[in-house]
Amino acid sequence: MKKTLIFLILSVGFCHAQVGDLIWQENFDNLDNWMKITGNGSWGWGNGELEFYKEENVEVAEIPGEQGNNALHITALEESGPDIVDQWGNPLNYTSGKVTTKAKVSVQYGVIETRVRVPDLDLGGWPAVWLLGTSNLSWPRSGELDLMEMGSRQAFRDLHDEHNGGNGANNSTVNQVVGANAIFYADEAVTPENPTGAASISWDPDDDYCRPYYNYDNLNDRFLVYRMYWDPDSIRFTVIDDSVEYDFYTEPFPIDSVSAEFQEPFYLIANLAIGGLFTDAEYLGGDGLPISMSFPAHMYVDYIKVMEWNGQGEVHIGPPTFQEGTFGLFTDTTPIDNGLVVGEDAEIYVWEGTLSEGTIPPYEGENGISWQTTGLGWFGAGIMSMQPVNLFNFGEGHLKFMIKIPAHVSFQIGIIDTWGNQSYVEFPANQTTYGLVRDGNWGQASIPVEDIRGEWIDLRMLSYEFVILEVNGASCEFGLDDIYWDDGVTNNIIENEFSETPIKYSLNNNYPNPFNPLTTIHYDLPEDGFVNVTIYDMMGRTVKIMVNKEQNAGVKSVQWDATDSFGKPVSAGLYLYTIQAGDFTQTKKMVLLK
Repeated sequence: MKKTLIFLILSVGFCHAQVGDLIWQENFDNLDNWMKITGNGSWGWGNGELEFYKEENVEVAEIPGEQGNNALHITALEESGPDIVDQWGNPLNYTSGKVTTKAKVSVQYGVIETRVRVPDLDLGGWPAVWLLGTSNLSWPRSGELDLMEMGSRQAFRDLHDEHNGGNGANNSTVNQVVGANAIFYADEAVTPENPTGAASISWDPDDDYCRPYYNYDNLNDRFLVYRMYWDPDSIRFTVIDDSVEYDFYTEPFPIDSVSAEFQEPFYLIANLAIGGLFTDAEYLGGDGLPISMSFPAHMYVDYIKVMEWNGQGEVHIGPPTFQEGTFGLFTDTTPIDNGLVVGEDAEIYVWEGTLSEGTIPPYEGENGISWQTTGLGWFGAGIMSMQPVNLFNFGEGHLKFMIKIPAHVSFQIGIIDTWGNQSYVEFPANQTTYGLVRDGNWGQASIPVEDIRGEWIDLRMLSYEFVILEVNGASCEFGLDDIYWDDGVTNNIIENEFSETPIKYSLNNNYPNPFNPLTTIHYDLPEDGFVNVTIYDMMGRTVKIMVNKEQNAGVKSVQWDATDSFGKPVSAGLYLYTIQAGDFTQTKKMVLLK
Protein backbone atom coordinates (compact mmCIF):
# COMPACT_ATOMS: atom_id res chain seq x y z
CA MET A 1 0.00 0.00 0.00
CA LYS A 2 1.16 3.50 -0.68
CA LYS A 3 0.07 6.85 0.65
CA THR A 4 -1.04 8.95 -2.29
CA LEU A 5 -1.95 12.54 -2.80
CA ILE A 6 -5.03 13.03 -4.95
CA PHE A 7 -8.68 12.27 -4.20
CA LEU A 8 -11.17 11.99 -7.09
CA ILE A 9 -14.84 11.12 -6.55
CA LEU A 10 -18.25 11.52 -8.16
CA SER A 11 -21.59 10.88 -6.53
CA VAL A 12 -23.30 7.54 -6.93
CA GLY A 13 -26.22 5.98 -5.09
CA PHE A 14 -25.88 3.03 -2.72
CA CYS A 15 -26.45 -0.36 -4.23
CA HIS A 16 -29.50 -2.32 -3.10
CA ALA A 17 -28.79 -5.70 -4.68
CA GLN A 18 -28.48 -8.85 -2.61
CA VAL A 19 -25.35 -10.85 -1.97
CA GLY A 20 -25.51 -13.91 -4.22
CA ASP A 21 -24.05 -17.41 -4.25
CA LEU A 22 -20.62 -18.29 -2.93
CA ILE A 23 -18.21 -18.55 -5.86
CA TRP A 24 -14.92 -19.38 -4.12
CA GLN A 25 -13.61 -19.69 -0.60
CA GLU A 26 -10.13 -19.93 0.89
CA ASN A 27 -10.27 -21.54 4.32
CA PHE A 28 -6.48 -21.72 4.71
CA ASP A 29 -6.31 -25.44 5.35
CA ASN A 30 -3.21 -25.22 3.15
CA LEU A 31 -1.36 -22.59 1.14
CA ASP A 32 -1.65 -24.23 -2.30
CA ASN A 33 -3.22 -21.05 -3.71
CA TRP A 34 -0.53 -18.76 -2.31
CA MET A 35 3.12 -17.89 -2.80
CA LYS A 36 5.29 -16.81 0.10
CA ILE A 37 7.31 -13.66 -0.58
CA THR A 38 10.97 -13.26 0.32
CA GLY A 39 12.69 -9.87 0.50
CA ASN A 40 12.41 -6.32 1.71
CA GLY A 41 8.91 -4.87 1.43
CA SER A 42 10.00 -1.53 0.04
CA TRP A 43 11.17 -3.01 -3.27
CA GLY A 44 9.29 -1.26 -6.03
CA TRP A 45 6.84 0.48 -3.74
CA GLY A 46 8.70 3.36 -2.09
CA ASN A 47 6.99 2.69 1.22
CA GLY A 48 10.21 2.63 3.21
CA GLU A 49 9.11 -0.42 5.20
CA LEU A 50 11.55 -1.85 7.74
CA GLU A 51 10.79 -5.57 7.54
CA PHE A 52 12.36 -8.42 5.58
CA TYR A 53 9.79 -10.96 4.47
CA LYS A 54 10.73 -14.55 5.28
CA GLU A 55 8.87 -17.68 4.21
CA GLU A 56 9.39 -19.11 7.69
CA ASN A 57 7.15 -16.35 9.09
CA VAL A 58 4.10 -17.67 7.19
CA GLU A 59 2.18 -20.82 8.05
CA VAL A 60 -1.23 -22.42 8.40
CA ALA A 61 -2.08 -22.60 12.11
CA GLU A 62 -5.07 -23.20 14.33
CA ILE A 63 -6.64 -19.99 15.62
CA PRO A 64 -6.12 -19.63 19.37
CA GLY A 65 -9.41 -20.28 21.12
CA GLU A 66 -11.07 -21.69 17.96
CA GLN A 67 -10.32 -25.39 18.04
CA GLY A 68 -10.25 -27.00 14.60
CA ASN A 69 -10.37 -23.68 12.74
CA ASN A 70 -7.21 -22.98 10.73
CA ALA A 71 -6.05 -19.62 9.44
CA LEU A 72 -3.22 -17.94 7.61
CA HIS A 73 -0.79 -17.04 10.40
CA ILE A 74 1.81 -14.30 9.84
CA THR A 75 4.42 -13.64 12.52
CA ALA A 76 6.53 -10.48 12.80
CA LEU A 77 9.78 -10.71 14.75
CA GLU A 78 12.50 -8.39 15.96
CA GLU A 79 15.56 -10.10 14.53
CA SER A 80 18.56 -9.41 12.33
CA GLY A 81 21.14 -11.42 10.44
CA PRO A 82 23.46 -11.42 7.43
CA ASP A 83 20.59 -12.05 5.00
CA ILE A 84 18.10 -9.68 6.63
CA VAL A 85 18.90 -6.56 4.59
CA ASP A 86 17.20 -3.90 2.49
CA GLN A 87 17.63 -3.59 -1.28
CA TRP A 88 20.93 -1.77 -0.81
CA GLY A 89 22.37 -4.39 1.52
CA ASN A 90 21.86 -2.37 4.71
CA PRO A 91 20.89 -4.40 7.79
CA LEU A 92 17.26 -4.58 8.90
CA ASN A 93 16.04 -5.42 12.39
CA TYR A 94 12.63 -6.95 11.71
CA THR A 95 11.18 -9.88 9.77
CA SER A 96 7.58 -10.60 8.85
CA GLY A 97 5.46 -12.45 6.29
CA LYS A 98 3.67 -11.78 3.03
CA VAL A 99 1.69 -14.00 0.65
CA THR A 100 0.15 -13.44 -2.78
CA THR A 101 -2.07 -15.38 -5.21
CA LYS A 102 -0.43 -13.92 -8.33
CA ALA A 103 -0.56 -16.54 -11.13
CA LYS A 104 -2.68 -18.78 -8.87
CA VAL A 105 -6.01 -17.05 -8.13
CA SER A 106 -7.51 -13.88 -9.56
CA VAL A 107 -10.85 -12.21 -8.90
CA GLN A 108 -13.04 -9.92 -10.97
CA TYR A 109 -16.13 -8.43 -9.28
CA GLY A 110 -18.36 -9.82 -6.56
CA VAL A 111 -18.40 -9.45 -2.79
CA ILE A 112 -14.95 -10.16 -1.39
CA GLU A 113 -15.08 -10.91 2.33
CA THR A 114 -12.30 -11.65 4.80
CA ARG A 115 -12.11 -12.23 8.56
CA VAL A 116 -8.94 -10.78 10.09
CA ARG A 117 -7.34 -10.48 13.51
CA VAL A 118 -4.36 -8.17 14.00
CA PRO A 119 -1.93 -7.85 16.92
CA ASP A 120 -1.30 -4.90 19.23
CA LEU A 121 0.16 -2.45 16.70
CA ASP A 122 1.19 0.14 19.30
CA LEU A 123 3.38 2.03 16.84
CA GLY A 124 4.91 0.59 13.70
CA GLY A 125 2.58 -2.25 12.73
CA TRP A 126 0.91 -2.04 9.33
CA PRO A 127 -1.31 -5.09 8.60
CA ALA A 128 -3.30 -5.31 5.39
CA VAL A 129 -5.37 -7.60 3.17
CA TRP A 130 -5.46 -6.14 -0.32
CA LEU A 131 -5.47 -6.74 -4.07
CA LEU A 132 -3.39 -5.66 -7.05
CA GLY A 133 -4.44 -5.72 -10.69
CA THR A 134 -3.14 -8.59 -12.79
CA SER A 135 -2.33 -6.03 -15.49
CA ASN A 136 1.23 -5.81 -16.81
CA LEU A 137 1.04 -2.05 -16.44
CA SER A 138 3.07 -0.67 -13.55
CA TRP A 139 1.52 0.63 -10.32
CA PRO A 140 -0.71 2.67 -10.05
CA ARG A 141 -1.97 2.02 -13.59
CA SER A 142 -2.57 -1.60 -12.59
CA GLY A 143 -4.83 -0.49 -9.73
CA GLU A 144 -4.86 -1.34 -6.01
CA LEU A 145 -7.76 -2.31 -3.74
CA ASP A 146 -7.17 -2.36 0.03
CA LEU A 147 -9.89 -4.32 1.85
CA MET A 148 -8.40 -3.35 5.20
CA GLU A 149 -5.29 -1.70 6.57
CA MET A 150 -4.37 -0.41 10.01
CA GLY A 151 -1.50 1.59 11.48
CA SER A 152 -2.30 4.93 9.83
CA ARG A 153 -0.78 8.26 10.84
CA GLN A 154 -2.21 10.32 13.67
CA ALA A 155 -2.98 13.22 11.30
CA PHE A 156 -5.16 10.95 9.16
CA ARG A 157 -6.99 9.55 12.18
CA ASP A 158 -7.58 13.01 13.67
CA LEU A 159 -8.89 14.43 10.39
CA HIS A 160 -11.82 11.99 10.24
CA ASP A 161 -12.59 11.27 13.90
CA GLU A 162 -15.89 13.15 13.99
CA HIS A 163 -17.50 10.33 11.99
CA ASN A 164 -18.08 6.57 12.02
CA GLY A 165 -17.49 6.02 15.74
CA GLY A 166 -14.93 8.78 16.29
CA ASN A 167 -15.15 11.09 19.30
CA GLY A 168 -13.66 14.22 17.74
CA ALA A 169 -11.03 14.43 20.49
CA ASN A 170 -8.01 13.65 18.29
CA ASN A 171 -6.95 10.92 20.70
CA SER A 172 -7.39 7.69 18.73
CA THR A 173 -4.60 5.12 18.63
CA VAL A 174 -3.56 2.85 15.77
CA ASN A 175 -5.40 0.00 17.50
CA GLN A 176 -8.71 1.88 17.34
CA VAL A 177 -8.96 2.83 13.65
CA VAL A 178 -9.16 0.80 10.45
CA GLY A 179 -9.71 1.89 6.85
CA ALA A 180 -9.84 0.78 3.23
CA ASN A 181 -8.69 2.34 -0.01
CA ALA A 182 -8.70 2.21 -3.81
CA ILE A 183 -5.80 3.59 -5.85
CA PHE A 184 -5.62 4.17 -9.60
CA TYR A 185 -3.92 6.41 -12.14
CA ALA A 186 -5.30 9.82 -13.13
CA ASP A 187 -3.74 12.59 -15.20
CA GLU A 188 -5.15 15.09 -12.73
CA ALA A 189 -3.14 13.45 -9.96
CA VAL A 190 0.27 14.08 -11.55
CA THR A 191 2.17 16.70 -9.53
CA PRO A 192 5.82 17.22 -8.58
CA GLU A 193 5.00 15.67 -5.21
CA ASN A 194 3.09 12.77 -6.84
CA PRO A 195 4.83 12.02 -10.15
CA THR A 196 3.26 8.57 -10.45
CA GLY A 197 -0.23 10.05 -10.87
CA ALA A 198 -1.64 7.84 -8.10
CA ALA A 199 -5.19 8.86 -7.20
CA SER A 200 -6.38 7.63 -3.81
CA ILE A 201 -9.99 7.74 -2.64
CA SER A 202 -8.77 8.01 0.97
CA TRP A 203 -7.05 11.33 0.19
CA ASP A 204 -9.79 13.61 1.48
CA PRO A 205 -8.28 16.76 3.04
CA ASP A 206 -11.71 18.40 3.38
CA ASP A 207 -13.13 15.45 5.32
CA ASP A 208 -16.05 15.09 2.93
CA TYR A 209 -16.02 11.41 2.02
CA CYS A 210 -13.45 9.16 3.71
CA ARG A 211 -14.87 7.41 6.77
CA PRO A 212 -12.41 5.10 8.56
CA TYR A 213 -14.02 3.14 11.38
CA TYR A 214 -13.28 4.01 15.05
CA ASN A 215 -13.81 1.82 18.11
CA TYR A 216 -12.18 2.96 21.34
CA ASP A 217 -12.51 -0.52 22.85
CA ASN A 218 -9.74 -1.42 20.36
CA LEU A 219 -9.84 -3.42 17.16
CA ASN A 220 -6.76 -5.57 17.75
CA ASP A 221 -6.55 -9.09 19.19
CA ARG A 222 -10.05 -9.90 17.96
CA PHE A 223 -11.62 -10.71 14.62
CA LEU A 224 -13.45 -8.27 12.36
CA VAL A 225 -15.01 -8.98 8.97
CA TYR A 226 -14.22 -6.77 5.97
CA ARG A 227 -16.14 -6.59 2.72
CA MET A 228 -15.76 -5.06 -0.71
CA TYR A 229 -18.87 -4.90 -2.95
CA TRP A 230 -17.50 -4.66 -6.49
CA ASP A 231 -19.15 -4.59 -9.90
CA PRO A 232 -18.27 -2.84 -13.20
CA ASP A 233 -19.85 0.40 -11.99
CA SER A 234 -18.85 0.87 -8.35
CA ILE A 235 -16.89 -0.25 -5.30
CA ARG A 236 -18.14 -0.16 -1.71
CA PHE A 237 -15.90 -0.93 1.30
CA THR A 238 -17.31 -1.95 4.69
CA VAL A 239 -16.32 -3.45 8.04
CA ILE A 240 -18.54 -5.66 10.20
CA ASP A 241 -17.95 -5.29 13.96
CA ASP A 242 -20.15 -7.21 16.40
CA SER A 243 -22.64 -7.97 13.58
CA VAL A 244 -23.01 -4.26 12.65
CA GLU A 245 -21.79 -3.19 9.19
CA TYR A 246 -20.14 0.22 8.78
CA ASP A 247 -19.22 1.94 5.51
CA PHE A 248 -15.68 3.25 5.03
CA TYR A 249 -16.93 5.99 2.67
CA THR A 250 -20.08 8.08 2.51
CA GLU A 251 -20.96 6.56 -0.89
CA PRO A 252 -19.68 3.77 -3.13
CA PHE A 253 -16.87 4.82 -5.42
CA PRO A 254 -18.06 5.07 -9.06
CA ILE A 255 -15.89 3.37 -11.69
CA ASP A 256 -15.53 5.34 -14.91
CA SER A 257 -13.08 5.69 -17.80
CA VAL A 258 -10.48 7.28 -15.51
CA SER A 259 -10.61 4.42 -13.01
CA ALA A 260 -11.09 1.64 -15.58
CA GLU A 261 -8.30 -0.31 -13.83
CA PHE A 262 -11.07 -1.61 -11.59
CA GLN A 263 -12.80 -3.35 -14.49
CA GLU A 264 -9.98 -5.90 -14.80
CA PRO A 265 -9.00 -8.95 -12.69
CA PHE A 266 -7.06 -8.57 -9.42
CA TYR A 267 -5.05 -10.98 -7.29
CA LEU A 268 -4.96 -11.21 -3.49
CA ILE A 269 -2.24 -10.23 -0.98
CA ALA A 270 -1.92 -10.37 2.80
CA ASN A 271 1.00 -9.06 4.85
CA LEU A 272 2.11 -7.48 8.10
CA ALA A 273 4.53 -4.63 7.42
CA ILE A 274 6.72 -2.86 9.98
CA GLY A 275 7.18 0.91 9.78
CA GLY A 276 6.88 2.79 6.52
CA LEU A 277 5.43 6.03 5.22
CA PHE A 278 1.83 5.00 5.95
CA THR A 279 2.65 5.03 9.67
CA ASP A 280 4.11 7.59 12.08
CA ALA A 281 7.03 5.24 12.70
CA GLU A 282 10.51 5.43 11.26
CA TYR A 283 11.06 4.33 7.68
CA LEU A 284 13.87 3.66 5.23
CA GLY A 285 15.26 6.93 3.93
CA GLY A 286 13.63 9.15 6.56
CA ASP A 287 12.83 9.85 10.18
CA GLY A 288 9.88 8.87 12.35
CA LEU A 289 8.98 7.70 15.81
CA PRO A 290 10.67 4.57 17.19
CA ILE A 291 8.99 1.21 16.63
CA SER A 292 7.19 0.27 19.85
CA MET A 293 5.09 -2.68 18.70
CA SER A 294 5.63 -5.80 20.84
CA PHE A 295 7.28 -8.81 19.23
CA PRO A 296 6.55 -11.48 18.29
CA ALA A 297 3.38 -10.08 16.71
CA HIS A 298 0.75 -12.40 15.23
CA MET A 299 -1.76 -11.70 12.44
CA TYR A 300 -4.48 -14.21 11.49
CA VAL A 301 -6.60 -14.31 8.33
CA ASP A 302 -9.38 -16.83 8.92
CA TYR A 303 -10.84 -16.97 5.40
CA ILE A 304 -11.42 -15.11 2.16
CA LYS A 305 -14.71 -15.55 0.31
CA VAL A 306 -15.93 -14.36 -3.09
CA MET A 307 -19.70 -14.16 -3.58
CA GLU A 308 -21.88 -12.86 -6.40
CA TRP A 309 -22.88 -9.22 -6.33
CA ASN A 310 -25.34 -7.61 -8.77
CA GLY A 311 -25.04 -10.79 -10.83
CA GLN A 312 -21.29 -10.26 -11.10
CA GLY A 313 -18.34 -12.23 -9.80
CA GLU A 314 -15.67 -14.43 -11.30
CA VAL A 315 -12.68 -16.29 -9.88
CA HIS A 316 -9.96 -17.65 -12.16
CA ILE A 317 -7.80 -20.45 -10.76
CA GLY A 318 -4.28 -20.85 -12.09
CA PRO A 319 -2.32 -18.85 -14.64
CA PRO A 320 -3.94 -17.21 -17.68
CA THR A 321 -5.49 -19.41 -20.35
CA PHE A 322 -2.89 -21.57 -22.11
CA GLN A 323 -2.40 -20.55 -25.74
CA GLU A 324 -1.71 -23.05 -28.52
CA GLY A 325 -0.91 -23.15 -32.23
CA THR A 326 0.28 -19.79 -33.57
CA PHE A 327 0.15 -16.64 -31.47
CA GLY A 328 0.50 -13.35 -33.35
CA LEU A 329 2.06 -10.24 -31.86
CA PHE A 330 2.15 -8.08 -34.98
CA THR A 331 0.68 -9.78 -38.05
CA ASP A 332 -1.64 -8.89 -40.90
CA THR A 333 -1.67 -11.83 -43.33
CA THR A 334 -0.04 -14.68 -41.38
CA PRO A 335 -2.72 -17.16 -40.20
CA ILE A 336 -2.82 -17.25 -36.38
CA ASP A 337 -4.89 -19.10 -33.81
CA ASN A 338 -4.87 -16.17 -31.40
CA GLY A 339 -2.88 -13.03 -30.79
CA LEU A 340 -2.58 -9.48 -29.54
CA VAL A 341 -4.10 -6.38 -31.09
CA VAL A 342 -1.94 -3.32 -30.54
CA GLY A 343 -4.06 -0.52 -29.11
CA GLU A 344 -6.61 -2.94 -27.65
CA ASP A 345 -4.91 -5.59 -25.52
CA ALA A 346 -1.27 -4.68 -26.17
CA GLU A 347 0.93 -1.65 -26.64
CA ILE A 348 4.24 -0.95 -28.37
CA TYR A 349 6.65 0.91 -26.08
CA VAL A 350 9.89 2.72 -26.88
CA TRP A 351 12.18 3.01 -23.89
CA GLU A 352 13.42 6.41 -22.77
CA GLY A 353 13.03 8.12 -26.13
CA THR A 354 15.73 6.01 -27.79
CA LEU A 355 13.77 5.61 -31.05
CA SER A 356 11.63 7.80 -33.26
CA GLU A 357 9.31 6.95 -36.15
CA GLY A 358 10.99 5.62 -39.31
CA THR A 359 9.99 5.41 -42.97
CA ILE A 360 10.41 1.74 -43.94
CA PRO A 361 7.19 0.32 -45.48
CA PRO A 362 5.64 -2.84 -43.94
CA TYR A 363 6.81 -6.27 -45.04
CA GLU A 364 3.25 -7.62 -45.19
CA GLY A 365 -0.18 -6.08 -44.95
CA GLU A 366 -0.83 -2.45 -44.14
CA ASN A 367 0.78 -2.30 -40.70
CA GLY A 368 4.46 -2.37 -39.87
CA ILE A 369 6.90 -1.02 -37.30
CA SER A 370 9.62 1.34 -38.46
CA TRP A 371 12.05 3.16 -36.17
CA GLN A 372 15.03 5.52 -36.38
CA THR A 373 17.60 5.72 -33.60
CA THR A 374 17.84 9.06 -31.76
CA GLY A 375 21.57 9.02 -30.93
CA LEU A 376 21.28 8.24 -27.21
CA GLY A 377 23.88 5.47 -27.35
CA TRP A 378 21.42 2.58 -27.20
CA PHE A 379 17.84 1.73 -28.03
CA GLY A 380 15.13 -0.48 -26.66
CA ALA A 381 11.50 -1.21 -27.49
CA GLY A 382 8.97 -3.96 -27.10
CA ILE A 383 5.43 -5.25 -27.45
CA MET A 384 3.73 -5.59 -24.07
CA SER A 385 0.39 -7.29 -23.46
CA MET A 386 -1.95 -5.45 -21.09
CA GLN A 387 -2.60 -8.70 -19.23
CA PRO A 388 -0.16 -11.62 -18.77
CA VAL A 389 -0.08 -14.10 -21.67
CA ASN A 390 0.47 -17.83 -21.13
CA LEU A 391 2.76 -19.29 -23.81
CA PHE A 392 3.89 -22.28 -21.76
CA ASN A 393 2.76 -24.64 -24.53
CA PHE A 394 5.23 -22.96 -26.88
CA GLY A 395 8.29 -24.34 -25.09
CA GLU A 396 9.26 -26.43 -28.12
CA GLY A 397 8.28 -23.79 -30.65
CA HIS A 398 9.82 -20.64 -32.07
CA LEU A 399 9.60 -16.88 -31.86
CA LYS A 400 9.62 -15.68 -35.47
CA PHE A 401 9.85 -12.19 -36.90
CA MET A 402 10.74 -10.26 -40.05
CA ILE A 403 13.31 -7.52 -39.73
CA LYS A 404 15.07 -5.13 -42.09
CA ILE A 405 18.17 -3.79 -40.32
CA PRO A 406 21.71 -2.89 -41.45
CA ALA A 407 24.25 -5.71 -41.13
CA HIS A 408 26.65 -3.62 -38.99
CA VAL A 409 24.17 -3.37 -36.08
CA SER A 410 24.47 -5.87 -33.22
CA PHE A 411 21.18 -6.31 -31.36
CA GLN A 412 19.36 -8.58 -28.94
CA ILE A 413 15.87 -10.07 -29.00
CA GLY A 414 14.29 -10.91 -25.68
CA ILE A 415 11.20 -11.53 -23.58
CA ILE A 416 10.17 -10.39 -20.08
CA ASP A 417 7.80 -12.09 -17.65
CA THR A 418 5.55 -10.49 -15.07
CA TRP A 419 8.03 -11.28 -12.27
CA GLY A 420 10.60 -9.01 -13.95
CA ASN A 421 12.79 -11.81 -15.33
CA GLN A 422 14.40 -10.98 -18.68
CA SER A 423 16.17 -13.19 -21.20
CA TYR A 424 17.81 -12.32 -24.53
CA VAL A 425 19.57 -13.91 -27.48
CA GLU A 426 22.32 -12.19 -29.45
CA PHE A 427 22.33 -11.15 -33.10
CA PRO A 428 25.98 -10.13 -33.70
CA ALA A 429 26.82 -7.73 -36.50
CA ASN A 430 27.64 -9.13 -39.94
CA GLN A 431 26.55 -12.67 -39.10
CA THR A 432 23.70 -14.96 -40.10
CA THR A 433 21.97 -15.84 -36.82
CA TYR A 434 18.83 -17.95 -36.29
CA GLY A 435 18.36 -17.98 -40.05
CA LEU A 436 18.41 -14.20 -40.40
CA VAL A 437 20.36 -13.16 -43.50
CA ARG A 438 21.13 -9.43 -43.54
CA ASP A 439 21.64 -8.34 -47.10
CA GLY A 440 19.75 -5.04 -47.08
CA ASN A 441 16.38 -6.72 -47.56
CA TRP A 442 13.74 -8.10 -45.23
CA GLY A 443 14.80 -11.34 -43.57
CA GLN A 444 13.19 -13.77 -41.15
CA ALA A 445 14.64 -14.95 -37.86
CA SER A 446 13.34 -18.05 -36.10
CA ILE A 447 14.49 -18.32 -32.48
CA PRO A 448 13.84 -21.59 -30.64
CA VAL A 449 11.87 -20.79 -27.49
CA GLU A 450 14.22 -23.03 -25.49
CA ASP A 451 17.02 -20.58 -26.39
CA ILE A 452 15.20 -17.34 -25.58
CA ARG A 453 13.40 -18.43 -22.41
CA GLY A 454 16.62 -18.69 -20.40
CA GLU A 455 16.70 -20.21 -16.93
CA TRP A 456 14.08 -18.17 -15.07
CA ILE A 457 11.47 -16.95 -17.57
CA ASP A 458 7.92 -18.00 -16.63
CA LEU A 459 6.27 -18.66 -19.99
CA ARG A 460 2.88 -18.84 -18.23
CA MET A 461 3.08 -15.17 -17.25
CA LEU A 462 4.66 -13.06 -20.00
CA SER A 463 4.47 -9.28 -20.05
CA TYR A 464 6.75 -8.36 -22.98
CA GLU A 465 6.33 -11.04 -25.63
CA PHE A 466 8.91 -9.35 -27.87
CA VAL A 467 11.77 -6.97 -27.07
CA ILE A 468 14.53 -5.55 -29.26
CA LEU A 469 17.57 -4.03 -27.56
CA GLU A 470 20.86 -2.51 -28.76
CA VAL A 471 23.59 -1.27 -26.43
CA ASN A 472 26.51 -0.33 -28.68
CA GLY A 473 25.22 3.03 -29.85
CA ALA A 474 24.94 2.17 -33.55
CA SER A 475 22.83 4.61 -35.59
CA CYS A 476 20.35 3.11 -38.02
CA GLU A 477 16.82 2.88 -39.34
CA PHE A 478 15.13 -0.50 -39.16
CA GLY A 479 11.77 -2.17 -39.63
CA LEU A 480 9.95 -5.02 -37.86
CA ASP A 481 6.91 -6.96 -39.02
CA ASP A 482 5.13 -10.32 -38.97
CA ILE A 483 6.06 -11.17 -35.36
CA TYR A 484 4.55 -14.36 -33.97
CA TRP A 485 5.13 -17.48 -31.87
CA ASP A 486 4.52 -21.05 -33.05
CA ASP A 487 4.23 -23.93 -30.63
CA GLY A 488 6.24 -26.43 -32.67
CA VAL A 489 3.58 -29.10 -32.15
CA THR A 490 2.33 -31.28 -35.00
CA ASN A 491 -1.09 -32.86 -34.79
CA ASN A 492 -0.46 -36.03 -36.83
CA ILE A 493 0.98 -38.25 -34.09
CA ILE A 494 0.08 -41.91 -34.77
CA GLU A 495 -1.22 -43.39 -31.54
CA ASN A 496 -2.63 -46.84 -32.41
CA GLU A 497 -0.90 -50.16 -32.08
CA PHE A 498 -1.25 -50.98 -35.79
CA SER A 499 1.13 -48.21 -36.93
CA GLU A 500 4.57 -48.93 -38.26
CA THR A 501 7.39 -49.37 -35.78
CA PRO A 502 8.90 -45.96 -34.97
CA ILE A 503 12.33 -45.25 -36.44
CA LYS A 504 13.64 -43.49 -33.31
CA TYR A 505 12.98 -43.02 -29.61
CA SER A 506 10.74 -40.10 -28.70
CA LEU A 507 8.92 -38.73 -25.67
CA ASN A 508 5.95 -36.80 -27.02
CA ASN A 509 3.91 -34.02 -25.43
CA ASN A 510 1.35 -35.22 -22.93
CA TYR A 511 -2.26 -34.43 -23.76
CA PRO A 512 -4.12 -32.53 -22.52
CA ASN A 513 -1.65 -30.07 -21.03
CA PRO A 514 -2.60 -28.36 -18.72
CA PHE A 515 -4.89 -31.07 -17.35
CA ASN A 516 -7.22 -31.93 -14.49
CA PRO A 517 -7.20 -34.70 -13.44
CA LEU A 518 -6.18 -37.02 -16.32
CA THR A 519 -3.46 -36.72 -18.96
CA THR A 520 -1.87 -39.20 -21.36
CA ILE A 521 1.88 -39.51 -21.93
CA HIS A 522 2.89 -40.84 -25.37
CA TYR A 523 6.28 -42.27 -26.31
CA ASP A 524 7.85 -44.15 -29.24
CA LEU A 525 10.05 -47.24 -28.95
CA PRO A 526 11.97 -48.30 -32.10
CA GLU A 527 13.06 -51.59 -30.48
CA ASP A 528 12.23 -53.93 -27.63
CA GLY A 529 13.79 -53.14 -24.29
CA PHE A 530 13.46 -52.14 -20.66
CA VAL A 531 11.51 -48.87 -20.23
CA ASN A 532 11.11 -46.54 -17.25
CA VAL A 533 8.67 -43.62 -17.25
CA THR A 534 8.68 -41.59 -14.01
CA ILE A 535 6.98 -38.39 -12.85
CA TYR A 536 8.90 -35.94 -10.65
CA ASP A 537 8.03 -32.71 -8.88
CA MET A 538 10.05 -29.53 -9.48
CA MET A 539 12.35 -30.39 -6.58
CA GLY A 540 13.37 -33.59 -8.36
CA ARG A 541 11.48 -35.86 -5.97
CA THR A 542 9.82 -38.96 -7.39
CA VAL A 543 6.04 -38.60 -7.49
CA LYS A 544 5.10 -41.81 -9.29
CA ILE A 545 6.75 -44.51 -11.42
CA MET A 546 4.40 -45.07 -14.36
CA VAL A 547 6.31 -47.74 -16.31
CA ASN A 548 9.22 -49.91 -15.16
CA LYS A 549 9.34 -53.07 -17.29
CA GLU A 550 10.27 -54.68 -20.60
CA GLN A 551 8.18 -53.45 -23.54
CA ASN A 552 7.96 -54.35 -27.20
CA ALA A 553 8.74 -51.78 -29.89
CA GLY A 554 5.86 -49.53 -30.93
CA VAL A 555 3.89 -46.40 -30.17
CA LYS A 556 3.03 -46.47 -26.46
CA SER A 557 1.00 -44.44 -24.00
CA VAL A 558 0.33 -44.31 -20.28
CA GLN A 559 -2.30 -42.28 -18.42
CA TRP A 560 -1.64 -40.36 -15.19
CA ASP A 561 -4.51 -39.52 -12.85
CA ALA A 562 -2.61 -36.89 -10.77
CA THR A 563 -1.96 -39.22 -7.85
CA ASP A 564 1.31 -40.21 -6.18
CA SER A 565 2.70 -43.69 -5.56
CA PHE A 566 0.29 -44.12 -2.63
CA GLY A 567 -2.78 -43.14 -4.64
CA LYS A 568 -3.02 -39.77 -2.91
CA PRO A 569 -3.96 -36.76 -5.10
CA VAL A 570 -1.05 -34.39 -5.66
CA SER A 571 -1.14 -30.58 -5.52
CA ALA A 572 -1.62 -28.37 -8.55
CA GLY A 573 1.61 -27.23 -10.16
CA LEU A 574 4.40 -28.01 -12.59
CA TYR A 575 5.64 -31.60 -12.94
CA LEU A 576 8.34 -33.33 -14.97
CA TYR A 577 8.00 -36.67 -16.75
CA THR A 578 11.07 -38.62 -17.89
CA ILE A 579 11.64 -41.67 -20.06
CA GLN A 580 14.67 -43.94 -19.92
CA ALA A 581 14.90 -46.64 -22.59
CA GLY A 582 18.28 -48.13 -23.44
CA ASP A 583 20.65 -45.17 -23.82
CA PHE A 584 17.77 -42.79 -24.56
CA THR A 585 16.64 -40.28 -21.91
CA GLN A 586 14.27 -37.33 -22.31
CA THR A 587 12.33 -35.07 -19.95
CA LYS A 588 9.31 -32.83 -20.51
CA LYS A 589 7.01 -30.65 -18.41
CA MET A 590 3.29 -30.69 -17.69
CA VAL A 591 0.92 -28.58 -15.62
CA LEU A 592 -1.76 -29.88 -13.26
CA LEU A 593 -4.59 -27.45 -12.56
CA LYS A 594 -7.00 -27.74 -9.63
